[in-house]
Amino acid sequence: MLKARRPTLGPFARRSAPPSFGPEHALGDPARRESMIAPLGSTPSSWPASLPRVTVSQALVNALVGLGVEHAFGVFGGGIAPFCQAVSHSPIRLIHCRHEASAGFAAIESSLATGRPALVIATTGPGITNLYTAMVAARGEGAKVLFVSGSTVAAHRGRSAFQETGGAFSALSPMFAAGGTFHHAGVIEDPAELDSLLSRLASGFSRPQGFVAHIGLPLALQAARRAPSRASVTTSPPPVCDSLLVAECAELLAHEDFVIWAGHGARHAAEEVRALAERTGAHVMCTPRGKGILPERHPLYLGVTGLGGHAAVSEYMSRARPARVLVLGSRLGEMSSFWAPELAPAGGFVHVDLDSEAFGTAYPEVPTLAVQAEIRGFLRDLLVALPPRVANDAVRSEDAVPEAALEPRDHAAVRPSYLMQAIQRKIVEGSSAIVMTEAGNSFSLGSHHLRFPDARRYRVSTGFGSMGQAAAGVLGAAMARGNKAFAIVGDGAMLMLNEINTAANYGIGAVWIVLNDARYGMIEQGMQSVGWEPFETDFPRTDFVAVARAMGGDGIRVDREAEVAAALEAGLASLGPFVIDVIIDPTEVAPSVQRNKSLARQGLSGAPGPFGDVGR
Repeated sequence: MLKARRPTLGPFARRSAPPSFGPEHALGDPARRESMIAPLGSTPSSWPASLPRVTVSQALVNALVGLGVEHAFGVFGGGIAPFCQAVSHSPIRLIHCRHEASAGFAAIESSLATGRPALVIATTGPGITNLYTAMVAARGEGAKVLFVSGSTVAAHRGRSAFQETGGAFSALSPMFAAGGTFHHAGVIEDPAELDSLLSRLASGFSRPQGFVAHIGLPLALQAARRAPSRASVTTSPPPVCDSLLVAECAELLAHEDFVIWAGHGARHAAEEVRALAERTGAHVMCTPRGKGILPERHPLYLGVTGLGGHAAVSEYMSRARPARVLVLGSRLGEMSSFWAPELAPAGGFVHVDLDSEAFGTAYPEVPTLAVQAEIRGFLRDLLVALPPRVANDAVRSEDAVPEAALEPRDHAAVRPSYLMQAIQRKIVEGSSAIVMTEAGNSFSLGSHHLRFPDARRYRVSTGFGSMGQAAAGVLGAAMARGNKAFAIVGDGAMLMLNEINTAANYGIGAVWIVLNDARYGMIEQGMQSVGWEPFETDFPRTDFVAVARAMGGDGIRVDREAEVAAALEAGLASLGPFVIDVIIDPTEVAPSVQRNKSLARQGLSGAPGPFGDVGR
């Protein structure tokens, strides 16, 4: 039975719009705001003769506004209080979350949806350690995120200060060092260091491939006064690809059959990818994060590789055996390729990426012509260099060929495949909302079943793949897209991390579609795939509608397939946070067979182990 409550304004309606800033705030007046942030991108001759002194926190926030930061997420504390106050008095919309990891995930999704940098705030000690998973995810996702945290003042370091942070004596000192996680990191000890920091941020945020930084601010420094920043940085676009290399690529691709393999890094070049495909007749396959770069109903589109991938891709590659594959913006990692040999062409890859570390790592045995370049610019040059060529007969007007429609059944719980079919019709085709899928079976279900017309509608994290990223990150995506985004999540991930209460507090139109099977479904099905008897995968069923209402949101429970469409329409019409709690059929196996095969190749099997034969 469909159980619904008529949507009411509730507590979340009071804060459905960003706060307005009057003249009492330092940045309330546009003219005054411009005068305070202008030095970051101006020439010294344009600065006022005398600039008012502000705190380091105010100077940093003013500069971040000038760098395009619109959203900040965090959990506050005494160790970062002056900086939080400065953000709250700025045009940046500040969202006080319930967990630091949630704040980090929301910032990632806000950044990826807008292309702008986002800000994350945390206090000392556990405030920072709670952020670590999101910090690693931000780097892996290619987001632009600045993490600002509190730091113990120098005089108290090494003296067992409460939540001691910063300095050589702190266990957290590695989190303030640039390297694998951060492009830039450190603790600011002197107000004079701010200009150098801002120059690094301006340069870093101009990078098209993402930038992650972590800055510690001791409490006394946050309130110290100084003149507004005089940092002046002029950025330029990435260097163009060498014309001789472009000509070499054009020569190869003009005389040999090839396939385009589009990844997340090519999402800004969708128009050029389509032009190249239609010009040459090259078919296009994509990684899960590259869905929509070529509209997924286009006749030259093959399908998805990796997790949730389509058999048609491997079938085509085995049958057509193209000489080369043009890889655009992907590392071709496990969840994007499973390193499948049938996806590697005999002639090798032409691999285009801004990151030199992407070349030759996934398929080291395959010849690779590495092109370190910005993909959009490279493709434009390539299209000019290619000789005229008549595209093959596959290029015609788009004609969507829908999958066989499933009829609703009344006698059992909702099949995940039926739910995806309804989401395709109601959400993907019936709205402009972002759709996100969470770690677990949601990953493969969304990538396999949903078809997107453009590259900015689907989000999945197949790199670090943290549970909770979509459940919390949907807030950032919803804010970026005008207050509506959908997260398809498992009940395990929803229990691990969600920000329903935060969304209710700020009137954020996040919608969670929960696959409720009272178990860790991907883990259970993975165990079964290698012959194990599942153990410790089930848990008591949760009423997520009750949870949502208890936190200030609303929701609908769906028990039968005939109720799915109406529930999705209710989610689209909701005014604040909304949960669609779908009781799904746990016996329908998700399209994760390649993931399970990959685990088996790495050593997971049903063979007897140290605790006996678990494969019975």
